[in-house]
Amino acid sequence: MLLAVSVGVLLGWLVVPRREPPRDVLLITVDTLRADALNAEDTPAMMELAARGRIFTRARSPVPLTLPAHASILSGLAPRQHGLRDNTARPLAKRDQRDFDLLAEEFRDRGYVTAAFVASAVLDPRYGLDAGFDVYRHPAPPERGALIWNTLDASEQVTRFSQWFEARPADRHWFAWIHLWDPHDPYRPYDGDRLRAGTAESDSAAERYRGELRRADAALQAILERIDSERTVVVLCADHGESLGEHDETTHGYLCYGATMDVPLILAGPGIEAGEDSEPCTLEDLAPTLRTLCGLDSAPSDGRDLRDRDSDEGRADRVLAGESLYAYRLFVWAQQQVAFDGRYSLVDGGPDLHLFDRQTDPGEIRPLADPQAHPAFERLDRALMEYRRADSRSEQGGALTPYGTPYGSKRIAGNALLPVAENRSLPAVRERLGTVQLLDRFRGLVGMGHAGAVRAMLPDIQAAGLADPANPALALHRGRALLLVLGEPQRAVEALERARALGYDDPDVWGLLLRAYEQAGDQVAARSIRALLAGKKLDR
Repeated sequence: MLLAVSVGVLLGWLVVPRREPPRDVLLITVDTLRADALNAEDTPAMMELAARGRIFTRARSPVPLTLPAHASILSGLAPRQHGLRDNTARPLAKRDQRDFDLLAEEFRDRGYVTAAFVASAVLDPRYGLDAGFDVYRHPAPPERGALIWNTLDASEQVTRFSQWFEARPADRHWFAWIHLWDPHDPYRPYDGDRLRAGTAESDSAAERYRGELRRADAALQAILERIDSERTVVVLCADHGESLGEHDETTHGYLCYGATMDVPLILAGPGIEAGEDSEPCTLEDLAPTLRTLCGLDSAPSDGRDLRDRDSDEGRADRVLAGESLYAYRLFVWAQQQVAFDGRYSLVDGGPDLHLFDRQTDPGEIRPLADPQAHPAFERLDRALMEYRRADSRSEQGGALTPYGTPYGSKRIAGNALLPVAENRSLPAVRERLGTVQLLDRFRGLVGMGHAGAVRAMLPDIQAAGLADPANPALALHRGRALLLVLGEPQRAVEALERARALGYDDPDVWGLLLRAYEQAGDQVAARSIRALLAGKKLDR
């Protein structure tokens, strides 16, 4: 009988998974950190963390934008599942109104104290990522309609975390998320320190970007010095990368090439085997990994436990899909999707479809001839088809935040992947990136109120609008300039009405229209807009 009981206990131990012990968890996300940016000169603290932990050399972001990427980190779900496709997306529903949880909610349920320190208003609590955090420190949100945003320096993030860390209950486990914004454009000069060289305003953008990496790395070093590495799981990753001119993209968000989709990912601490992992993985893998590592309950996820890499399912056959709806939401240009299997990437830009062998062409410069005849094409194309088919939570007409973001005003309400044929009929993004640079210069002049320079550029904006007649952004910014800088309200009305008709149907545009009609003396139209705004019919 004793033998039978012993065997039964042993079999029960083998069949029922053991719950891992609680561990403190520190999640550090560095905004806009390229996967190839880690090196001993710029990021010694990151390199030291990688040396004592596990570095994943083929990690990918599901989307090259801050808000949706962080939602995937905290949920383990793809953007099509959690619903945040853009940086001006509908906020997450309250916990009792959605069928998935965020990591902070799960950790708090298990008795952890939770805190977040985000460095940009892009991650403002209004979007819902504060759910589950006892403390959620963030910059002040921008004014309604503002095209500028508030951010915090890495040194401020260190101070905020340190103050909380010293005051936290010492007898409870903790989960903390620290977001560092510094590598994000615009790249500032860095003074340097004992380990890291400084940069100057006169340096190139690429060199100033390296300086911002050093600033973030110095902050990481200060943070890691405060924690107990023997009992703390540390996760370091980026939300997305940065394109420093590759494919004519100066920053990120528009395209889905490796420059912005590849990310660094490091795990270190108890329960983590040190070394290097070269199998493809995604930021969606972080939530299921932390759940099993810290003894949380399992939950539905688009990711997989990064420690379970031995099964056939988890290795060579895996294809990772990614997306960007940014250019569509902003300019009504083609949506972007990509499939990556660790070697080949299939980049679907709507009108253009390119297959790259990243083993021989890591920068994705030379697309393979006749991609559909290549043995890798069908596998990757099927992955994109499945990704579109599983676009279950997307809704046309999703709500829009009334606040500005660092990415400008994007107001197309569509929040779903388009049918392939429709997407291919839209302008190719790479062919229109010159318009982005033109608008960026124009917006800057409007923001500074330089009337002469604005008037001189206005013909270029008008010509771009004629060449791209479905683009609401060109009409919006022309109307903004005419109203706010040049004092021509009647012409502003025409431009703003066109922007609204093309899809920018939101409170900011209506507010500009109200001012334009008032200044133009059309009180009937002004009263109609005031009634509309008072009824909050646009405050979705």
